[in-house]
Amino acid sequence: MSVSFLVLLGLIGLALMLSARRREDGHGVVGDRDAVTIEELARSGSDLSRPHRIEFFLYVPSRTAADELAGELRAQGLAVEVQRETDGQDWLCLASLDMLPELGLLHNWRARLTAMAEARDGVYDGWGTEVLE
Repeated sequence: MSVSFLVLLGLIGLALMLSARRREDGHGVVGDRDAVTIEELARSGSDLSRPHRIEFFLYVPSRTAADELAGELRAQGLAVEVQRETDGQDWLCLASLDMLPELGLLHNWRARLTAMAEARDGVYDGWGTEVLE
């Protein structure tokens, strides 16, 4: 193999690594988790003009915090299930809402849910939904 080919291969690898790092740390449009998820839905053939059942994942360290958070989520119109996380460490509040997967709406929910989880020493871990054709 020529040296120039190896250098080119190395530069491609570096570019991919930096691109992945931008996605992980949330900088720029590429790193916007909500935008990336919407793009993945569109690529999968989901009809973004139809309401989707959006599931939001919030984790808190105790059952008391989970029950308190669930009450606040329900007061904001979300359906909520509380369950022990699979590794047994934290409690999951799985909140869901039927809504259009629109970026502005999801950014607003991200800000609200992050604040609610962090107020209880927890984390908001994003959202997901099924593809609707």
